[in-house]
Amino acid sequence: MRAWVICLVVAALAACKGKPARNLDLDRIRVISNATLRTDQVSGGPGMPVPKLDAKDPYATTTTFVLVDAENGAGEGAYVTLGGELTDDRGEVIGRLKPQSLWVPAGERRLFALVDDERKERPASTSARIVVRGALVPDSPPRARIEQLHVFDDHGKTVVQANLVNDADRIGKVVVISAFHDQTGRPMTRPFQIVEIDRNQTKPVQFVGPPGSKTGTIFVGDAAY
Repeated sequence: MRAWVICLVVAALAACKGKPARNLDLDRIRVISNATLRTDQVSGGPGMPVPKLDAKDPYATTTTFVLVDAENGAGEGAYVTLGGELTDDRGEVIGRLKPQSLWVPAGERRLFALVDDERKERPASTSARIVVRGALVPDSPPRARIEQLHVFDDHGKTVVQANLVNDADRIGKVVVISAFHDQTGRPMTRPFQIVEIDRNQTKPVQFVGPPGSKTGTIFVGDAAY
């Protein structure tokens, strides 16, 4: 019996103000079953969770979270929202996961970091039920994007390098996220940087994965202009 049980649940997305939202068929969003359950120190930043890097970080806490991939099988990109519940070995719910939304281009995967919504440790948790809450198609894709991704091995650690491009005519702060997986495809870590970038500017970014990482990528999270 697998230690992890991931259930795909379809839930309606709440209506937005003004123009009605257009959503993908939620059946086109596939949650990948080899998720990772961890309890660790995490930052309070928007790209969380990552291990606390600064001992003085006032927002860092120790909490239980799930790293889980989702794939957009549709022919157009969407802001995909996942949520869910933490369960024990009897299937009882012992905690809820804070929903997270990420831009997922057509045919691609993104690694979500779903944190216990009370930011508590849940030592009894052994599995999770993952909920697809929505797949919102915007009028236009994000103005920040990643290009020229390069991936290489450095003595057993995966290194990823790319360019962050800001197509907006405004200065922005962009959450740039990396995802590293082991040789079985299981998520390992999901570090992030908050990059301040000028209008129509390109900046290089780099992440180094943990020992044993075999694949890595870089993608854009939230952006503020």
